Amino acid sequence: MSAAGSRPPAQHARLPVAPGRTVAPVQGQFVQPRFEQVLFGPGVLHRLGEVCERLGASRVFVVASPSLGRAIALDELLAEASAGRIVDVYTGARPHVPHGVVLDATQAAERCRADAVVSIGGGSPIDLAKAVTFCLARGVRTREELIGQRAADPAAHSGGHRGPLLPHIAISTTLSAGEFTGILGVTDTLRGVKDVYDAPELTPRAILLDPSLARHTPGRLWASTGIKAVDHAVETMCSVNAQPITDALATDSLARMLRHLPPAVADADDLYSRGQCQVASWQSIFGLGNVRMGLSHGLGHQLGGRAGVPHGITSCVLLPAVLEYNSEHSERPQAVVARLLADVLGRPPETGAAELLRCFISSLGLPTRLREVGVHREDFPAFAHEIASDLVASANPRPIEDEADIITVLNRAW
Repeated sequence: MSAAGSRPPAQHARLPVAPGRTVAPVQGQFVQPRFEQVLFGPGVLHRLGEVCERLGASRVFVVASPSLGRAIALDELLAEASAGRIVDVYTGARPHVPHGVVLDATQAAERCRADAVVSIGGGSPIDLAKAVTFCLARGVRTREELIGQRAADPAAHSGGHRGPLLPHIAISTTLSAGEFTGILGVTDTLRGVKDVYDAPELTPRAILLDPSLARHTPGRLWASTGIKAVDHAVETMCSVNAQPITDALATDSLARMLRHLPPAVADADDLYSRGQCQVASWQSIFGLGNVRMGLSHGLGHQLGGRAGVPHGITSCVLLPAVLEYNSEHSERPQAVVARLLADVLGRPPETGAAELLRCFISSLGLPTRLREVGVHREDFPAFAHEIASDLVASANPRPIEDEADIITVLNRAW
């Protein structure tokens, strides 16, 4: 006790540090994603009516891919699951969401006086449903009006919707995780460019992850979109402004996906593994909106829009090359990535994250090189020019100084 009879002032604990070193405080910001509800597990599709009831939806417009419409009796399945609330099923979703498809689907939703939108399938129908709700709220009915919603700043292709947004319920059957964000890509086929819009209010209100439905997803699509989720997790871990919360979720996401993706691809009826992959995909997404993604995401946007490479395949061919390029600027997180891959592959972690990831991707029967997916070297300057102004690329752990640096990465991936 001090002379005054009171305790001495408490001293804050100090971390021991080596002479000359400083320890940065743990600080940052975490923005909670905007989705309200996630139902996951076998059979949750049959709770669609309950979700519609909660959201006040009685006239539901469904957006789906043609392949899913052919694979299952979609109309009957959704009519039963929604307790008769479906008024139209639009099966015209296309990869990379061309302008024309957005306008066509918007007109269809308007004709049937929809008061909610359900997307079912992968990233394309989910992005299309987001675009439909955006266009209906903004009164967009022509290509020129849609282009007019673009802003000069790519990060501001978003927000400020004028009318009320229809509630969007996403029923995802792949692993790209687009259902958890307000980000969407729309391709201008005349310009040959994919515009990325980011508006948190476009995030689906409710999400259903049903492995029983996901067993209809072909193994190759399941595998490639699983690598897209791996891309989300790895670039979250390697981010220039990584933080503990997103790190923890991304690391567990990566470990879970690496463990369960191979058996889920090998056996579509392995609902346990498919369900675990869905959880891993969900975990992978918390970095988006909280930390800055790297060059794999930036390049993937343009590779998809310009060359028509599917979402998941862009990650297969780009992420290993980006890891190589960034290796000296993200050593610690890449060591964690390498250890998790090594545990699954039975290889030494010293092999390195990039090479181990290529081995894992190849083991799933997926491509790891641009030349395997029809991308030509003569196209690299055009890709580099588009990506040089992408704000995602500006956050790469190893700074991108000019278009030549981007071409260096593309050459590594080729």
